[in-house]
Order: sequence, then C-alpha cells, then structure tokens
Amino acid sequence: MEPITRAERADRLAGYFDLQLIFAARMAERAGLPLGEAVSRFTNLHRRLGLGDIDDVAPSPEWAAYLEQLVRLASADERLAWTMAAYRRAGEDPPVAGRSAFGCFACDAPNAEGVMRIHFSSRDSSGGVGPLDRGKVAIRTAELAAMFDFVRRTQPGAKSVLGGSWLYNLEAYRRLFPPEYGASRRLPEPPPRLSGTSSWGQFLDHRDAFKPNAGRQFLERLDDLDPAAPTRVFPLPALRASAPIERFYAFYRV
Repeated sequence: MEPITRAERADRLAGYFDLQLIFAARMAERAGLPLGEAVSRFTNLHRRLGLGDIDDVAPSPEWAAYLEQLVRLASADERLAWTMAAYRRAGEDPPVAGRSAFGCFACDAPNAEGVMRIHFSSRDSSGGVGPLDRGKVAIRTAELAAMFDFVRRTQPGAKSVLGGSWLYNLEAYRRLFPPEYGASRRLPEPPPRLSGTSSWGQFLDHRDAFKPNAGRQFLERLDDLDPAAPTRVFPLPALRASAPIERFYAFYRV
C-alpha cells in the first residue's frame, strides 16, 4: 500500500480536529478561559502539529502564531480550516527522549521509582484490519516480548509497568498483557490530561481516520460537560493499569 500524503492525512483527520476545537470552545465557555488556553490544555493539537508534548516543552513561536490567528477567527469552520492548513505545513512529531519503540508499542526509561510507562500506536493496518485484530495477536505479543527482553537486559532499575489509555476498556488490548495487569485497570487520580491521546485516541480508527459515530456520541454528551471534570464526557474513560515488572518477564518468557 502506498503511503498517503500529508494533505490526505489532513483530510482523514478533519473531523478529529473539529471535535477537539468544538470541545475546547465549550470548555472555554464553561470554565471562563481564553480560547487559546483551552486549546492548549484540552486538545492534542500541539502534538499533532509536530511540536511535541506541550507539557514537556516551552511554548514555541509556531504554536503562538497558530493560536494568535485561531482566536481571531469567528466561526468553527474557519478555525477548522486554519488548523488543517497548519497541519499540512507542520512536520512530524519529534521523537520522545528516552523512549524505545517496538512495532506498535513503546516504552519510556523507568523513572526514579522504577516505574516504566508503556505506550501504543496504531502502526499496522495490513490486511485491511487493525493492529488489535485476533489474527495479529501473535505479532503484537512478539513485539511486547522483544520490548520486555530489551528492558530486562538494559533497564535493571525497572520495577513496575504503568499504562494509561482508553484502550484498557477493550479485551482485544488487555489480552496482550499478563492477566494481573489488565485486571488492575482503574480510573486514574488525578484524571488524565487531555493534551495526549490517552482519551482522544478513541476517535480514530486503525488508519488514523476519524470515527464519525464515536464523534457524534461525544458531541451528544457535551451538554453535560462539567469543566471541573471534563473527561467524564468521553464515551470510553482513559484507564490506568499497573503491575510488577516480573509479571511481564514471566508472561513473555524473556
């Protein structure tokens, strides 16, 4: 399959961008925030525009210029058009320092307490099905085995594994991990931040295209938006799971 162009990707993501801009505008209205601040805090557009995790970097001139024009625009259609134009011009998201990738999975170096965060990205749409299809369980498991073998050999300070995502609602995702890890899933305290994909990822399919049915369900819930608890309007909550690292070494036999 030929790789798609940046413009084609922008077209696939139009509904996704629109959903986030609508949500940010509603948060600004309900919480009494400037629109630019709401877009920075409650969307993952900073990352999508190739500027990295907004919580890890200083505000850039590119982001400031994007927001400066965005807040001048009067209509949702204009804000969406401006965002899509900015996406077409932007570069790819820069690699995260200390993060190692293994197919659809990645892990961060363990923190001072030995906690290692793991991540998932949809990087396999071969055969016309998503990466969590039952026919790809062996592939995903092999990626995880390679990742935890790498951790065992290179990260002696790793003591536990932590993940946070809407994906922990899905048995198709949990079956890839030790049972104790999936069983530990819970709502995080404090609630997850909304500048990443742990919540927003549920609105994209395995081709990184917007899922309109999920988007409509989300918009129907916005009348109940509580600015003090904005994550509650998401159809699937982002959950947190954790387990000792030894459970993973034993499960993948590394």
